[in-house]
Amino acid sequence: MTFTYQVQPGDWAGVAPLVVLAVLALVVMLVDLLLPHAGARSKHTGPANFAVLPIVALLGVVGAIVATSILFAYGPQKQVFNHMISADSGTLVAYLIILSAGLLGILLSPAYLKRLGVVHQGEYYALLLFAILGMMLLAGSTSFLTVFIGLEMFSLALYILCSFIEQRKASQEAGMKYFLLSSFASAFLLYGIALIYAATGSTTFNGVSQFVTKFVQDNHTHYIVTLTSSPTPVLLLVALGLLSVGFAFKVSAVPFQAWTPDVYQGAPAPVTAFMSVGTKVAALIAFVRIFGFVLLPIQSDWMPVIEALSILTIIAGNLMALAQSNIKRMLAYSSIAHGGYLLIGVVVGGTQGATAILLYLASYLFMNIGAFGVISVLERLDNSGYEADELRGLWYRRPVLAGLLAFFLLSLAGFPPMAGFWGKYYIFYTALVGGHPELLIIGIVASILGIYYYLRFTATMFMEPGDVVESGELARISVPAPLPTRTSRGTTSATAVAERPAETKVVATNPAGEKVVVETPAGKLVGFTWLGLGLAALGTLTAGIVLALWFSSLQQAAQLLFK
Repeated sequence: MTFTYQVQPGDWAGVAPLVVLAVLALVVMLVDLLLPHAGARSKHTGPANFAVLPIVALLGVVGAIVATSILFAYGPQKQVFNHMISADSGTLVAYLIILSAGLLGILLSPAYLKRLGVVHQGEYYALLLFAILGMMLLAGSTSFLTVFIGLEMFSLALYILCSFIEQRKASQEAGMKYFLLSSFASAFLLYGIALIYAATGSTTFNGVSQFVTKFVQDNHTHYIVTLTSSPTPVLLLVALGLLSVGFAFKVSAVPFQAWTPDVYQGAPAPVTAFMSVGTKVAALIAFVRIFGFVLLPIQSDWMPVIEALSILTIIAGNLMALAQSNIKRMLAYSSIAHGGYLLIGVVVGGTQGATAILLYLASYLFMNIGAFGVISVLERLDNSGYEADELRGLWYRRPVLAGLLAFFLLSLAGFPPMAGFWGKYYIFYTALVGGHPELLIIGIVASILGIYYYLRFTATMFMEPGDVVESGELARISVPAPLPTRTSRGTTSATAVAERPAETKVVATNPAGEKVVVETPAGKLVGFTWLGLGLAALGTLTAGIVLALWFSSLQQAAQLLFK
């Protein structure tokens, strides 16, 4: 058996955004080698300039956005590279959402990395670009082979990014937990892909769709009845179950959500902001493309399972968020609940479900990254700064940050006219017209319940004056649990970090007796952060309205997700 495929110019045009990102990721690593270091070159030093590398990374993301926009107007709008990747309008919308999440994640990073003294910038930004590349590859996949490649590409990058702050044990723990549990879920997904091939004889979405359609046409009785007469449907059903587990893990659906709060809390805040959106976009687009289009003819067999996952995720996510006093963990459980809302689109399937998912993700992008962006400004090296007690009276100390955080929380709660309201409106409307009023009722009740924990943190910032007075960017750096040092007599001692001027470095001694930088001033780099927060606020305010006006075009784009 021989296989010959001739690559056409249209194939390269269809993957132009991916090529741009791959090239710039390599350029980032080369620039990192050429930049002068702060001291003698070693594995513990990095470039003294914290602005050059994020600018190069931003050029890569902006270049990919430009390439994606050009594809909207002049692209092939078809599957390329022998039906492995799609370049249709729906995929390009997903690309733009992922690239926007990456853009905001990069903008939030420079000040954060310098303030925490993280010197390995080249690896950080290269891994971010490769994570974006993997997410786009997964979102554009029209073959199960590229689904697995894209999934592993962004997962491997995120494993390292989650554990990037080597001085923080919580960060190391987050990376290890994500690695172990994600690898377990990837094994389920890969085994499901193997069974899909065994059942249908194809790994492309077109081939699997043709098999399923023909099978349904040849069997007029219910699908389950044929299980005793043919081994193929058994393999297909088992494959669907395994695929559901793999995608449910990436979406943080209950009961596969256990990793989410710990990973979100321990990972660097800009990484959490990016992965909380990018991972959902990539996984859900692949999820709805496979289940909502390819396997739509046998919807009656997989829909009850996905609907149960959606209901459990909505209810459990909101209930667990109620008990949180740490806003980062609260947003993690909130993210789980939003994943449950998004699964409604998968349950409905087809163009309606895909349209609602795209609109919800485009709205969720800005408000969720904005909330984590504010947390990145407040977060300290010891992973503190965002407990309810530490947020008390934030309005009196840092009114701009408090106002922005409240704005993003209210949008996540679904208050009009912000993006969160429009996203929930269309996803619940889709549940109603798709014949699932029970999902509409459960979603509305859970959303009302969710308003409480968003407003609770807002009230804490505005209505409860705190005891701390801050002035300047890092006028007060508090380390509640100072890093201990062991003396020759076996006792421990620690130096408390108190009021310091904004330009002073904070140095502590780790258990090995080495001096480490705890936090350093970000200086002019805070301009990157404020630009990111400003774009997130602007998107939160306008995205829902703009997408509502563009709704018919969005429907057409969603319809092309499987053409």
